[in-house]
Amino acid sequence: MIDGKENVARALFSPRMIVDGILQPEAFKLRSSILEDYLSVMRMIFPTWMDDIKSIPQRKNRILYGYAKLNVQEIRDIQLSGVTYDVKNCSKNSTPSHSGIFITVNGEKLVGGKPLKDVPDGFAQDYLLLAIQRELVDIAQKTVYKL
Repeated sequence: MIDGKENVARALFSPRMIVDGILQPEAFKLRSSILEDYLSVMRMIFPTWMDDIKSIPQRKNRILYGYAKLNVQEIRDIQLSGVTYDVKNCSKNSTPSHSGIFITVNGEKLVGGKPLKDVPDGFAQDYLLLAIQRELVDIAQKTVYKL
């Protein structure tokens, strides 16, 4: 288990995740095209974390802007009805610092592009997904760094 005192870095790509220096909820959106089930982050306790971020492929419409630093315990402590956030190790030999922010809603794993079976009372699914992203933006926007 990743210690709550650790910090993780979320790579930010322009122009979708950051506009005019302002972090957008899109930075914490699970991609539906690959049925993404966690948000990739790098554990900053590893000396290679910055190299791991810089090794993420860039494309014509996706240029590395920088990163946002988030504290693991702050992520876990987010209070949103029926929603649980956790940070887990997802390391590979090529990226030892790789981890993921996993999100569950009423015990169901959130997956990009997949509808939830049980949305908490008072929430439309689209609104809930935006609220989930916004909670992470609120933590991350305090520490955005341009490379």
